[in-house]
Amino acid sequence: MALADIDAWIGKTLFIPPIIKLCQITRQSQFAVSRLLWFVVALDQLRLAHSLAQQIVAGLFALIMMFTASLRADLPTMSMLWLRVMGWGFLAFDLIVALLTNDWRGVEIWALVLFAEYAATIRTIPPKEIKKHRRGAQQAGS
Repeated sequence: MALADIDAWIGKTLFIPPIIKLCQITRQSQFAVSRLLWFVVALDQLRLAHSLAQQIVAGLFALIMMFTASLRADLPTMSMLWLRVMGWGFLAFDLIVALLTNDWRGVEIWALVLFAEYAATIRTIPPKEIKKHRRGAQQAGS
């Protein structure tokens, strides 16, 4: 099985269903959700920064992500397979380190990166499904 096939299966199984549900609930495009999640990653990096240099870099990253999320929210974006694979690797590494040291700070960053990248892979959001009992009640009332 090729790496791209594994990546596609993981995306379709774990990440895309909650992203689609979030897009349907918030009525935002998948690209807006992707940019929002990248902004949250930038803010989380700023929260975890230790030195002044890290704070400056993370702050600049947060400002750039804020502007791209606000000015270009619905413009299509692309996701890169190598970034998702790297995200999986770093998430696995961070989970192992967190289990060994019981320090969970920063593990969420790679999960958010993966959610943001998989959101960018979605090309269309299906319409929100209407509950069956609502549809049945409306038809009975007509």
